[in-house]
Amino acid sequence: IPLTLLLESLAPRGDRNQVPTPLIGSMVKAALHGSRYPLSVLERALERTRAEIGRADWADQNRRDARAALIKAVLNRQRRLDPKTAKYKEVKRDMDPKNESPGYSLGLLMAVLERLQQTAQGDLNATVVDRYFSSASATPKIAFVRLMKNARHHARKVKDDPERRGIVYRIERMMDELAERFDPKSNGFPAYLDLEQQGLFVLGYHQMRKWLWMKKEERSQWEKDNPDAP
Repeated sequence: IPLTLLLESLAPRGDRNQVPTPLIGSMVKAALHGSRYPLSVLERALERTRAEIGRADWADQNRRDARAALIKAVLNRQRRLDPKTAKYKEVKRDMDPKNESPGYSLGLLMAVLERLQQTAQGDLNATVVDRYFSSASATPKIAFVRLMKNARHHARKVKDDPERRGIVYRIERMMDELAERFDPKSNGFPAYLDLEQQGLFVLGYHQMRKWLWMKKEERSQWEKDNPDAP
């Protein structure tokens, strides 16, 4: 992803003139010297992700990919430079079913819930992501209790449809497996996520969404690369 697109992804409507010059300078310096990326990059990427989550134009999708790349760069470099302080697993190139960081797991679950709603109800003007992404990525306990309840309702609606029953069953299994990571006996869904975990939420959602819509050839390759995946 070129530097110009990375910068545009941090600005409203892709207007890179709205990105502060000092931020650009510190970002390029970190890239060239291998030092930490400024946390302000992560903060702006999260802000723009929430503001533009429901947009689906080609330019919006490009900026979404660019923001995910920046978030991944910030978190992974922080993890490599200070592994004792960074309490999360390094994020891989593709969806990692073994990454059980709370933020990443909740992002995976968010994408699965979105796919379930799409399967049950088709295209909607306002999806679960449009309505709940911001709250789910910051204060998940409140959001996911309601989301899981709604998901069960969506699943029941199509159980009698032979064309959709199979895929809904598979999505429900994925949903249950991810939700089990937040057993109520272990306090359930976290009340809030810190900045790093919010970034991991975005990456989990982004990577799972890509995975759910993989082409057959891509899926086959992923399964070869992850033979022990659940």
